[in-house]
Amino acid sequence: MVRTVRTRLTLAAFLDRWESRVRRVGERVGWPQVWLHEFTRYLGDPRMGLEEFWVRYVLLRREVKPWFERIHTEADAREFFTTSEYMLWRNVVHRRHSAWRRVLWTMKGEGHTLLELGCGTAPVSAYCAARRPGWDYWLHDLDGDAKAYGIWRVYAHVVPPRVCTLTTLLMTPGPERPRVVTALDTFEHLADPLALAKECVRLLGPGGYLHWNFAMTDGAGLNLATPALRGTTIDYLNTALTRVWGDPEDHCVSRGSRVNTPWSRHSRTPHAERRGRTTGAMTEYNR
Repeated sequence: MVRTVRTRLTLAAFLDRWESRVRRVGERVGWPQVWLHEFTRYLGDPRMGLEEFWVRYVLLRREVKPWFERIHTEADAREFFTTSEYMLWRNVVHRRHSAWRRVLWTMKGEGHTLLELGCGTAPVSAYCAARRPGWDYWLHDLDGDAKAYGIWRVYAHVVPPRVCTLTTLLMTPGPERPRVVTALDTFEHLADPLALAKECVRLLGPGGYLHWNFAMTDGAGLNLATPALRGTTIDYLNTALTRVWGDPEDHCVSRGSRVNTPWSRHSRTPHAERRGRTTGAMTEYNR
């Protein structure tokens, strides 16, 4: 089973890379850009072209640079995420050419749930919802412009996406828990990434998959996680779940067992640890 999943995900990653490259080439040679049409329609400015988009993005980045340099604490980062328009534009720029077959190909059947933690502009959910409209999509993030755009994007394919908190999710009955959870470009922005990792494990539905990564971090600016916490979190995920594909630097896919437990259907950690509730400090952080 693991070998079959690994082969499928390797092929999916290959196709994702090629699709992303083709999209980038298309942008350079002047092909119509679907991502730009979608974004300008959301802004109510359909006449904005690609050149104007980049000018506005660069000016916005210069404008927030002094604010960005003053980020030293969780409170500073939280305020920046929730109030700066830059986070919306930054999310659009970084994920405008991404493809997500790696996630899509772990979504089997109909009527299940994908939870995108730290959803930002919901790049994963928007991609998958267009191809798996029979699934439910739960979005979790700090409130702000990026999250509002993400809800709008997913709403175009499913009615309606569910916006949730982890506290609500942990109270959801086991059979209704997410079958697929993503935590991509998220852990490095948290002061306590291990708390979110434990909640990810507990949130998975039976036989589900966790898609995650953990970029290198120095504990400064928006990357609040320290290198030590990065190592601890990766070790925990590799112990609590079975990694079936990938690299923490880029995109990992981990799978848990189908054995039912009181709080998680996937954790292989001791029962006493599974019963211990983690603090809610991380439940509202984003990418």
